[in-house]
Amino acid sequence: MTDILFSLLGGVALISIVFLLVHRFSQLNGKATGLLVALLVIGIYGPISILQWPGGDVFAIHIAIYLVTVYVLGIIGSQRDAQRKSGGKAFHWGPASIVVFFLFIMAADSVFIMLAQQGVDNKLAQWLLPEPETGGKVSSHFPGTVNRDFRQKEGEYNAYLERIAAQQERDWQIRKGWEAIPVAGKTATFKLSVADKTGEAVVNAQVDGKFLRPGNIKLDVPITLTEREPGTYRTNLILPQPGNWKLMLIIRKDDIVHELAGTTTVAEAND
Repeated sequence: MTDILFSLLGGVALISIVFLLVHRFSQLNGKATGLLVALLVIGIYGPISILQWPGGDVFAIHIAIYLVTVYVLGIIGSQRDAQRKSGGKAFHWGPASIVVFFLFIMAADSVFIMLAQQGVDNKLAQWLLPEPETGGKVSSHFPGTVNRDFRQKEGEYNAYLERIAAQQERDWQIRKGWEAIPVAGKTATFKLSVADKTGEAVVNAQVDGKFLRPGNIKLDVPITLTEREPGTYRTNLILPQPGNWKLMLIIRKDDIVHELAGTTTVAEAND
């Protein structure tokens, strides 16, 4: 359940302890104690989240669970105050059932967020999900897709087709790939070799590009390749997460612009 469930459970436990201490050692009743603790939650968790922004969904579930916890504790505290005054029982099944219900909601929401962000654990996914027909490892991680074909959708389609036709007529011989299998979080070397249709190396070109993470533009990695040998360009980079990545490359030589697209797979670190 990782960090989300830990922070939720830890926060609920801390809020409960603070509420009980304030309610026990002050003259405040249950409702007043709940209001004070709610203000403390907002005043502490709000600035922390701004400084280390976890994402809107994570922030929302934390603040909701924390405030609901305060609300439930305020109800229980108020009822206990009233029961003490009337000489009734300190425990009642009603507040207890409310606590159990919200604990269940908290756990379920934590699981949903964890699955949406990280997918099912690899070992659990291999046990639950069928083997992929194309081979490889089973993964439930699906960050969504971001359409990268903007050229074909913004009035530049004809120009795009003309560039593609020019590239086909140019018939450059291009080879690209990794010097070793790339592993998430570790430095890898990407290499590109460019030659014209006669086999002569294309030298002194400017090669730029970007590795694109589907569904998460924040993880995109821009690259610039440097010519180490005539017609051979290299760069060292780190791709932060395993799985599929898209690649877009632009080769500029004088007034020629040559575009490439591709996909690659990054292995998971075995640390």
